[in-house]
Amino acid sequence: MERSRENRTGKGMRRIFALMLIATSGWLLYQTANTHLGGVSHLFSPQMTAQLNDLKFAAPAAGALLGLLGGLTVFFNGPGGAALAMIGGLVVAGFTVTLKQTFELDHILDNEMAVGATMLMLAVMTASMTRVTRDSRAEYDDRPHASGRRIY
Repeated sequence: MERSRENRTGKGMRRIFALMLIATSGWLLYQTANTHLGGVSHLFSPQMTAQLNDLKFAAPAAGALLGLLGGLTVFFNGPGGAALAMIGGLVVAGFTVTLKQTFELDHILDNEMAVGATMLMLAVMTASMTRVTRDSRAEYDDRPHASGRRIY
């Protein structure tokens, strides 16, 4: 009975971290769109395609999209979501270092490097948690296992 409680707690914690990943990635996408495009309403406009060559826009936007996709994958208990979010965090934090941005604590929510490092930290912590699968829930299930295959 204790294993079932551990599995439910682990799944709940993974979902909480996934929601934090989604929120962090969404904030970074919102912040990048406001800074470089003039608003979120311009994300799907021809103005965005003109900005794709600018590394200051493309790297944070791609990292935010990868983090968002990874967070959604983790939330729905899919495989590989934390790895996608880690790649997104590395893209954001790594490219901001190459663009000579600094880690400022004055406006921490406006600093792409701080948000990217937070995404990376959340993704690593999420990846370290075990994923709850159907096989691990079968350990505490009282019902007999049936494969659906008839044996004669």
